[in-house]
Amino acid sequence: MRPAAMVMNRPLTITTPTLLNLIQRRGGDAHNTLSSTAIWYDETAQRIIDQQVNAVLQHHGLMGPRGMDRDFGAMIESIARPHVEFYGWFEGTFPDAPQNFTLFAGSGPGGGFVLSRYIKEDVVVMRPERPERLLPTFVDQIPHISPGGSSPLVAPKSEVYGGHRRPANEEMSIMRGGGGRAVAEPGKEIKRILEAPRVAGGSLYAAARTRAGVRKRCERALNFIDTSEGRWLMEERPGSGEPLIVLTPGTPQAIGERLHNAIRSLG
Repeated sequence: MRPAAMVMNRPLTITTPTLLNLIQRRGGDAHNTLSSTAIWYDETAQRIIDQQVNAVLQHHGLMGPRGMDRDFGAMIESIARPHVEFYGWFEGTFPDAPQNFTLFAGSGPGGGFVLSRYIKEDVVVMRPERPERLLPTFVDQIPHISPGGSSPLVAPKSEVYGGHRRPANEEMSIMRGGGGRAVAEPGKEIKRILEAPRVAGGSLYAAARTRAGVRKRCERALNFIDTSEGRWLMEERPGSGEPLIVLTPGTPQAIGERLHNAIRSLG
């Protein structure tokens, strides 16, 4: 059997059902980026599937007479029981990426990992990763798009979605929009961006387990949209009297900062 170091120092592609079978063997539940529903088989069907999965592992040098490779088994253990998670769903037209895929990066008792699931092809690309590198590696896996502007846009929710008329003597807030141009009415600019044709979009999450083993997920997704003008992060934040809609230029640094803050908020 080839050492795992020779196999797992590069991405390994297996089918999604193969990975789900390996997670099930460890007594874990499939992450929702890998499967939305649990599938159960009778004893005969399960035995046949196990044999097929073993043949796949043997083909990749990950199983031999003594069983599954130790390092690969440790990675599966982490996938089945992650302590820290960064994950997301992506849909649309991305450069050098499929139109519909998920990302799942995490760490657990067997170390760190990054999974890319290509939904149409029904395959998962697996990569080992050092736990301290999880977040930057996860962000780096997100297809890079230029930011939609140079500065954030902030406006009360009612100004974006209607139901509010600004008094004539009320001072207008001045923000900066795409290309650095001045925006006298950020609510209208946000509305324009949100109504523009979308090229792609995604939703990102962070989750972690407490010392008691309870899984906690960030309260809100970090959503982004890609338009012909670039990428924007979309957030709703508490405001004075009503929520605020915030669009932030979608740079990798901004995404990493938001996810870092999200994981810290979970304790």
